[in-house]
Amino acid sequence: MKNVAELLLERKYRVVGTDMRYLEHPKIQVYQVPPANALDFLATIHRIASDEQVDLIIPTVSEELPVFARDWQRRAEIPILISSAQAVEIADDKYLTSKTLSTKGVNVPRFALPSHVHSIDAVARMVGLPCVSKPRVGRGGREVAIRTEKDWNEIAALDDHYILQEFASGTDYAPNVFVGSDGQSMVVTLEKTELKGGNVGNATKVQRVIAPDVAELAMAAARAVGLVGPLDIDIRRCSDGVPVVLEINARFGANI
Repeated sequence: MKNVAELLLERKYRVVGTDMRYLEHPKIQVYQVPPANALDFLATIHRIASDEQVDLIIPTVSEELPVFARDWQRRAEIPILISSAQAVEIADDKYLTSKTLSTKGVNVPRFALPSHVHSIDAVARMVGLPCVSKPRVGRGGREVAIRTEKDWNEIAALDDHYILQEFASGTDYAPNVFVGSDGQSMVVTLEKTELKGGNVGNATKVQRVIAPDVAELAMAAARAVGLVGPLDIDIRRCSDGVPVVLEINARFGANI
């Protein structure tokens, strides 16, 4: 929320915020709300938005996106900046994202579910080693790990709430994309120059770069899934220099 709020405040917009925690902000009113999976979450957001007479709701938390996309239409008198429920569902699940993009010819690393592999040799054949294991639904680098041939026991213990991906060892990017409902779009390509987890995880430092093939791939991914609005896409180059889409966040990114 913080970075999007600052972006809007710089442009002289009035901003109202919400968070599960009690927060104070010197420039905006922040309301404490229940978690996104609570039965009264949307009703609480609607009440706050109505009382504050907001013009637009901008979700910034991944867990909120499927809830808003699926159920907010009943409160459509207050606009919301979000993609369709189907597109958000795909982007929210890293396996569905990889499967959809692969089917539509958009570059992704090799991938598999843990149930698809029954030995370390199968892992090496299907996704390569080292590989990455990560939750299908998750954010912030949580439980993301690089696996080698010594890690079969750890891989075998994973269920299909996880995905295995080929480890793309090259330059890491976070293109910030905006796709308008009128078809107009823009891409700002950021290179991740430092990662929280060393080789994986959130970026702690980025720099703006010109990488036309990365920008083109990011836009192709957005259109393949049918996403609109703000998107934060993780792209990395493989050892041969070819960029691949690792995952899509259907919201503003932390580096906006």
